[in-house]
Amino acid sequence: MPVFPRLCAMMFLQFGIYGLWLPIAGKFLTASPDEGGLGFTEAQMGAIVGIAASVGALCSPFIVQFADRRFAAQRVLGVLMMIGGLLKIAVYPQNTFLAWLLLSVSFTLMFMPAAAICNALAMKHLENPSRQFPNVRLWTAVGWVIMGWSFSLLVLKTNVTPSWLPPFFQGDDVPMVMGEMKKSVLWSGIMAFGYGVWAFFCLPNTPAVPSASQRPAVADAFALLKIPSIAVMLFVTLIISPMNTIYFMQCAKYLVEAGLDSAYLLPAMAIGQICEIVMYVVLSRLLPTLGFKPVLLMGIGAYALRFFLFGTIGIPMGLILVGLGIHGICYAFFTSTCFIYINKVASENVANTAQSVFNFIWYGIGPLLAVALNSILAHFFADGKTFVLAEFQPFWYSLGVISLVGFFVLLIRFRVEVEETS
Repeated sequence: MPVFPRLCAMMFLQFGIYGLWLPIAGKFLTASPDEGGLGFTEAQMGAIVGIAASVGALCSPFIVQFADRRFAAQRVLGVLMMIGGLLKIAVYPQNTFLAWLLLSVSFTLMFMPAAAICNALAMKHLENPSRQFPNVRLWTAVGWVIMGWSFSLLVLKTNVTPSWLPPFFQGDDVPMVMGEMKKSVLWSGIMAFGYGVWAFFCLPNTPAVPSASQRPAVADAFALLKIPSIAVMLFVTLIISPMNTIYFMQCAKYLVEAGLDSAYLLPAMAIGQICEIVMYVVLSRLLPTLGFKPVLLMGIGAYALRFFLFGTIGIPMGLILVGLGIHGICYAFFTSTCFIYINKVASENVANTAQSVFNFIWYGIGPLLAVALNSILAHFFADGKTFVLAEFQPFWYSLGVISLVGFFVLLIRFRVEVEETS
């Protein structure tokens, strides 16, 4: 099988496995046992879903370094996902918070390093990463959407009929639907283990690169912060990552307050994922033409634009849906361009670990800052426990202003330090 399709399949499976269970985790984790759920509190659910991911991202560089200096990257990726699959299978029959938390943290300790390895492994085998990597990376969004929708169609719904809204079908929930939702964890574990076996044997060989450095790869990767452009880009990432997390924390509540029927929440949110797929295709043509800095600025500017749009209370629902679609520009243009730039700057013997340094901030520190910032803004702008529509205006505007801070920092301080090829 040619290399390019294998790289696309790798991205599809790596993130499709996460998309199979994560979007519905909040429902079955907090649903009562009588409904087939686990009956956890909102705080416990947040720890299982959010804190676990942050811990995995924070520890990721220390695990990924073995793919740079000691073992072939595809072998490390395969082993991580096989272990991760077994952990997911093990958590399925558990019914206590402590068991779910510990096993979930253990899974993210496997998943987050594997996700970083995917980026470096793919770009290692692409002749022109600036042009080709977005076309590989788009399969992360495809996998996320297809896996989640397929599970819903095949397991959670009966009397299915076509619909013009994503996921383009509708139907009745099966009996004890929360218990059936929980099976997504079991299926993701089985698929993760199978994917790990496939990755171990079938992905292109990516051997460790010898290094004259006496330091661990993680130390050399964090030493990239001495490069001004990397330092600026990661500082801006520290600003934008909480914006990305808070968007997902509050968007569904905002949409309901703005008048969207709760039944259309998931289809509406899927607009962003569909646009993300399209934007990856656009990015593959735009990045080689415009270069790193303009594309990064477009991604950050899209964050600010979306927040100012949402903060304009009273706009038609059609414009709000456009704002959801802007997510495709935000995420694809910023994160993928960062991945590609880091890959260009980092030496081959720290390529995998360098990718995990970005994840360290984006998925590790950023979400933790988001929890704190969300609480601060809620204290200032929300009179009750949650925001009402009018209170969302200063909330979204504040996030827009913070995003603009990141925009101007990158505009003023970022200077490309690698050759940009078209």
